[in-house]
Amino acid sequence: MVDIQVQDIILLIDEIKKAYPDQWVLIGNPTLRNPQSNGTLVNRLISGIVLLSNKDKRELAYQAKDLVKNYDETACIFTGEIPKNRIFLL
Repeated sequence: MVDIQVQDIILLIDEIKKAYPDQWVLIGNPTLRNPQSNGTLVNRLISGIVLLSNKDKRELAYQAKDLVKNYDETACIFTGEIPKNRIFLL
């Protein structure tokens, strides 16, 4: 089940992590610390508008299609710990 949030309330990253633990979160109009620097998006994210949250990343992506059109930029983050042995394909 998808938790649709669209409230246009800007939350800090710590507030997002606390409100949506161990979930994939779609952020609208994210504010980043040093946007050109290397590092994970979660570590550079300062704040943004929570658009959706879900434990299932695929479901979140499916639901996000119509929402992202209304924002200049969006970002998808995971608020939990990603296992160190996890392999990501680009």
